[in-house]
Amino acid sequence: MADPKTTGSGPDQAQQAPLLRIRGLEKHFGAVQALGGVDFEVYPGQVTALVGDNGAGKSVLTKCIAGIHEADGGEILWEGQTVRIRSPRDSAALGIEVVYQDLALCDNLDVVQNMFLGRERLSGRVLDEDAMERAAAETLAGLRVTTLRSIRAPVAALSGGQRQSIAVAKAVMWNSKLVILDEPTAALGVAQTGQVLQLVRRLADQGLAVVMISHNLNDVFAVADRIAVLRLGRMAGQGPVEAFDTQRVVELMTTGESDHVVAPGQATAAPSIAHENARENAEALASGAGKATTAVVGAGREESFGQYLRGVWSKVLAGQSGVLPVVLGVILIAILFQSQNDKFLSSGNIVNLLVQGAVFMLIGMGEVFVLLLGEIDLSLGFVAGIGATVATILVQPSVAWPWWAAILAALLATGALGTIQGLLITKLRLPSFVVTLSGLLGFQGLMIQLLGQGGTIPIQSQTINNLSNGTLSPAMGWGLTAVVLAVFAVLTFLRDAKRRSSGLVAPPMGLTLTKIGVAIVAGVVLVLISNANRGVPAFPLNGMPWVIPIVFAVLAVWSFVLGRLRFGRYVLAIGGNAEAARRAGINLSRIRMAAFTLAAATAGLGGIIYASRLQSISTSFDGGTIVLYVVATAVIGGTSLFGGRGHPLHAVLGGVVIAAIVNGMALLGLPAAVQLMATALVLLAAITVDVVVRRRGETAR
Repeated sequence: MADPKTTGSGPDQAQQAPLLRIRGLEKHFGAVQALGGVDFEVYPGQVTALVGDNGAGKSVLTKCIAGIHEADGGEILWEGQTVRIRSPRDSAALGIEVVYQDLALCDNLDVVQNMFLGRERLSGRVLDEDAMERAAAETLAGLRVTTLRSIRAPVAALSGGQRQSIAVAKAVMWNSKLVILDEPTAALGVAQTGQVLQLVRRLADQGLAVVMISHNLNDVFAVADRIAVLRLGRMAGQGPVEAFDTQRVVELMTTGESDHVVAPGQATAAPSIAHENARENAEALASGAGKATTAVVGAGREESFGQYLRGVWSKVLAGQSGVLPVVLGVILIAILFQSQNDKFLSSGNIVNLLVQGAVFMLIGMGEVFVLLLGEIDLSLGFVAGIGATVATILVQPSVAWPWWAAILAALLATGALGTIQGLLITKLRLPSFVVTLSGLLGFQGLMIQLLGQGGTIPIQSQTINNLSNGTLSPAMGWGLTAVVLAVFAVLTFLRDAKRRSSGLVAPPMGLTLTKIGVAIVAGVVLVLISNANRGVPAFPLNGMPWVIPIVFAVLAVWSFVLGRLRFGRYVLAIGGNAEAARRAGINLSRIRMAAFTLAAATAGLGGIIYASRLQSISTSFDGGTIVLYVVATAVIGGTSLFGGRGHPLHAVLGGVVIAAIVNGMALLGLPAAVQLMATALVLLAAITVDVVVRRRGETAR
């Protein structure tokens, strides 16, 4: 019998050249030789199984092909041409995609977001979600992945087999020519294994070259056209599957040699009955021709109210409750304090509460971007103080900058502080906790240095003072609110209508109108409360404070950045799975540094609002306490301390909760000690919910 070290000459191979041919590939790690002159061939339209014991060099070989490692010697020929693969970008440009054993998926992102991570489609500079959703659905339907209920489901909610299918689909949708699968059936059940093997077979049937690394010989013989056996960094044998059986593969894996002769007709190992059943089950699933996904690509299907409510309830049961807990918490706090003091829900107290919480909301929105990365910034309190100090100094008569230039300079200065800290964290790989704790101390000293020994500097700009203390006229409040609500209503209606016309699943028309109606009611109530007289007979006061539209404007901008731009998508991806983001080609250092810069600039605005309310800035500014409240604000609102889950809205809601607690207890005449302990209990409750949700998701997976 021919030595299996030489490539077999089946009928398919006689008619085509190998897509990938490796000759004498070598790779060393110091004194350790991981690969010693490996020859390897991969043909289009075939599954090549790469097998070997632990330490045989399978992962090193595939990483050299994928560009994770650069080979130290040998030759790589791609479509007959010698190539040099030095990075994952080089391999991706050739059409090589790798599905690693850990799958490299971000659990906090949905199916569509994972499939397009690092290769998002844009409309202008904005993410084109509808185009990506259609393309993802078509790819999944083409691969006959039929077990997904929704391609907008978070990957964390999927089973092992579904996650493997998504990883494979992600790899093949970029005009791939070679797909490498690292242990695709590891840790899967029988039915899920059969589903994945059918998917592997379909990839080859569509003309792709597939390399499958596996320790399971049943899986290997079930789908492979060729087998290559590595042992101690050398190719012990490779050839068509007909040249091998289980005994020969095991002997080559363990000794590097085999005299065993494979009898004609007995070449492949007989798969177990359970394995055959799994394949039959997978075929039965495949015969559904994509029922789950074709519904997504269908002709503008609308969800009913019942379906929508069931979906919401399923998310709640899975721990994805969103802002629901904090909204219920706000309602409970309001009922509690109103029952003890009927002035709590008065228009004057509500407006005062919102103004008090504005500083925490603004700085908290900046902190959210850092927490989303799984990092923390303890310096934002004194960064805010420096922003207020810079703006105050620049509007002094001796300097006489215009108010807008002073604010812009303050934001640039605080943003620069964030950039410096981001560089230390990303380039030197220092822990963010240590760097920003140092920043807390250093920036406090810098602030004192800037203020000098005078202690307090008044703000010499009526415009800056009005940021917190000024009010819009009642007519202007109505007009601004009407414009905002009209824009929201039009955008919401057009977005849902576009999804229906594009053949994507859309919410029911009743739900669209309900969302618009709720927004209108909330806006009208806010204006009515703001326009009510909250002064005294001698000094009437009404109108919406300037700070309220400022907070909502920042919320709208940062929500747009997080939800509609690549930067926001990458922040979420890094927080969900930094390694997956790196493999997707995302520049982790750049995104992290930008997030710290954005957080610091936002904190600078919060500091200006703080100083505006007092109409001065002084060395008594307690940035340490402020930053603790800010972190509590974000976490209470629903942002995870572990990264990957959060929204600027969480800081706004958390700010309302903290301001309500402080305000309500002050109305009841309770001491500051009780206020602090109550806030601590609420923070502990929020963190407990975060941990429970995280553990529940890991257990469900």
